[in-house]
Amino acid sequence: MTAAASREPVIGILYTGGTFGMVRSERGYTPSADLPERADRALAAAGHEDLPRLRWLEHEAGPPVNSSDIQPAFWFRLAAAIQAHAYACDGFVVVHGTDTLAYTGSALSFLLANLDRPVVVTGARAPLGEDGSDALANLVGSVRAAAAGVTREVTLAFGGRLLRANRASKRFASRERVFDAPNAPPLARLGSRLEWTDAEPAPTLALPESAAHDRRVAMLPMFPGVNGDMIRALVNQRTAAMILEAYPAGVGPGGDEDFVAAVRTAVESGVIVVAVPQSRHGRITLGRYATSTPLADAGLIGGEDMTREAALAKLHWLLGTGLDSDVLRTHFGQNLRGELSSSG
Repeated sequence: MTAAASREPVIGILYTGGTFGMVRSERGYTPSADLPERADRALAAAGHEDLPRLRWLEHEAGPPVNSSDIQPAFWFRLAAAIQAHAYACDGFVVVHGTDTLAYTGSALSFLLANLDRPVVVTGARAPLGEDGSDALANLVGSVRAAAAGVTREVTLAFGGRLLRANRASKRFASRERVFDAPNAPPLARLGSRLEWTDAEPAPTLALPESAAHDRRVAMLPMFPGVNGDMIRALVNQRTAAMILEAYPAGVGPGGDEDFVAAVRTAVESGVIVVAVPQSRHGRITLGRYATSTPLADAGLIGGEDMTREAALAKLHWLLGTGLDSDVLRTHFGQNLRGELSSSG
């Protein structure tokens, strides 16, 4: 149910942990319990009376944690928490640690595809209140983006830009632009006002519901020396899907008959095997070079210019739908939530 248009919008804030809300302790930075109060004081002191009403939400996703401890099951709990509060909020901001922020944002883009309101994920390079911290600016930009109502998709706000969450990756640890979306333009510039770009909107397809599962998704980079035994070892670990971080041109060692045979055996046993580019601006085009043809024939699915974060999240969403394996393979290669660029 959409919130009444006669009142000011309400933006729900979910704090999941990360640098944004941390405080110093004897053992290093640790999540704080009083972030809502500190954030409200900081917003008031900075004169942001023009912001919509904020509602800091208690949620079932779990206590605040360092984002390096996030597991896929967390994405499903977080999505459920957002859906549970949708009746009372016009948009949401998820405060999250930067290490796995792009993974969580990508997952939410699939898990919340049927949600009729915006979700913005954000974080910070330095804790709120510390000198030089970007936390307050990122929070303000996120809230404004969530309240604008221009887009209903899941976005990532950081460093003065609003990116499509499932196109973003963490590229730098300390620069202002920690996140980048090399194959997709920003959706908006964040400042004293929002400047929206003419970026192509994400598809608005209704997607099947998905539930948390215990099936494993593995990721293996291609490198000189990678071999079929590594593929077989992952299959033996009950891997349900496998992402090959591939060379953009040749994809992988297609001239290695044993490697190709290992991929074929994995696919024939029901494992979904996909390839995404290692390079920032790369695109997987199976068949462009002869070395990739044997891998395509073995059942490898090309991920075009999808990020590894989006690929991992998409596979977990697909595996949780309970759809037939052939349908899952077809869906992976389709642009469902703007995670892929048009092939032109």
